Amino acid sequence: MNTTRRIGLILLLIFLLPALFFSAYEITTLNRDEATIKEIYEKQLEAILFSANQYSDDILNSWISKIEKGIEIDSNEEAVKEVKNLMLLNESIINIFKYDTLSKKLEWFSKNIPDDSVELAGAYPIVENSKPIIKQLIEFEKSGFQKVEALRLNTVEDYVALMFKPKKRPEEAQIIGIVVNPAFFIEDILGPKLQQIAQDKFAISAGRVDVGRVVYATYDSSYQAQVQEIMIKDLWLLPNYYLGIGTKGTSIETIISERTTTNLYLILSLDLILILGVVLVFRNVKKEVQLAQNKSEFISNVSHEIRTPLALISMFAETLEMGRVPSEEKKNEYYSIISKETQRLTNIVNKILNFSQMDASKKELNFKPMSLTELVNEVLNTYEFHLQQQGFTLISHTDEEVAINGDKESIMEVVINLIDNAIKYSENDKQIEVAISQSQGFALLSVKDSGVGIPKNIQKQIFEKFYRAPTGDLAKKQGTGLGLALVKQIVDLHRGKIEVKSDEGKGSTFIIHLPVS
Repeated sequence: MNTTRRIGLILLLIFLLPALFFSAYEITTLNRDEATIKEIYEKQLEAILFSANQYSDDILNSWISKIEKGIEIDSNEEAVKEVKNLMLLNESIINIFKYDTLSKKLEWFSKNIPDDSVELAGAYPIVENSKPIIKQLIEFEKSGFQKVEALRLNTVEDYVALMFKPKKRPEEAQIIGIVVNPAFFIEDILGPKLQQIAQDKFAISAGRVDVGRVVYATYDSSYQAQVQEIMIKDLWLLPNYYLGIGTKGTSIETIISERTTTNLYLILSLDLILILGVVLVFRNVKKEVQLAQNKSEFISNVSHEIRTPLALISMFAETLEMGRVPSEEKKNEYYSIISKETQRLTNIVNKILNFSQMDASKKELNFKPMSLTELVNEVLNTYEFHLQQQGFTLISHTDEEVAINGDKESIMEVVINLIDNAIKYSENDKQIEVAISQSQGFALLSVKDSGVGIPKNIQKQIFEKFYRAPTGDLAKKQGTGLGLALVKQIVDLHRGKIEVKSDEGKGSTFIIHLPVS
């Protein structure tokens, strides 16, 4: 297994697969979590209604404590005064009565003076019809537990009598009843507490069960249609009354569903980001590994490229030095070979130095207006004899005058590299065609050969530094892998572009686009 595949497998096993498995698990548990969240949410709402009912009980207990305190006062007048003060301070208390189960005497404490005989008369049937309840209240109190029993009165306002046995005087068989107006109690006493609980997060209401009428709500009545009621519980103190709680505009199912959808999108988004991250990391690592391999091959290729001319120079120089050359003709031949290999060695070194300076952005280019036509023809004239010696046919279409703004040495380097490549990779059909033209504000320089061609799958990679074809006819040719990389760097610095058109076995055409002057 090569290094790139090994790294890809590590990234897959360590990062991607665990994350995807975890995401799959989370997605499968979303529905279960949704049911759990709904249950928890409903329990929270139930706890809110419980606290409202508990608050009502606390209010009643405070009333009972004040009534019992009044009963303890020896002076009947003072006791009556204490009880009436309680009624005056609480608008929801209509009347308070005291019933002696032994003497059957009913005493009425009214806000009105004299006592309201109508209300007093209405209390007798309640007391008379509640004897089993009164007996039960007395038994509970003897056991040390004070119980409150709520009874509906058949009145227009649906009053409720809250009856209990006082703890203060256990020897007396007395029953106290507090007659309250439920609507006043809910609005004046329970209402502020409900507003405090709701805090614009919930919609809480209280109403009558029998007629389905809302007595009090924490929200404006105009928003009634938008309220999604979730839970209804009985109001403990007041029979025939309920407490309801819900949300404004959105049901609990919608809230939970939106939360589930949001979580799903977040999980999928994180997975997508992770996949993209792993892909980018893999691509960068693959690129770095490939670059390291290319550098290694570059060193090997350069070593071979340099060793060959050095060996020839050394061999022929030694032969000349030892005087073993039989004739002047041979001497001149050896001198020519030494000069040729020296020039070849110089070209290799210059190419490496130029690329190094370009790659490090240390090479300064001298941009000035110049004739691309003259520059190309100058290079072709220099190569003419060399091409003839190699058996190449040169076809030139360089008559059109085209001017550019560029660095002469760099552009010349581009032309030389392209022609060198055309010579190197042409085997049987030795024909090179060079053309200059102009189109849409760009000068076009094309170098076409009839050589081995470039496979489609590596045409984008041939401009990378140190890259050489791994297999095929291209791999058989020796080289540094810097020529086309250097060409691209120079073209990029001139704000141009380079493209290649090639089919394997049918030659290649390199086209340089440079802005005209």
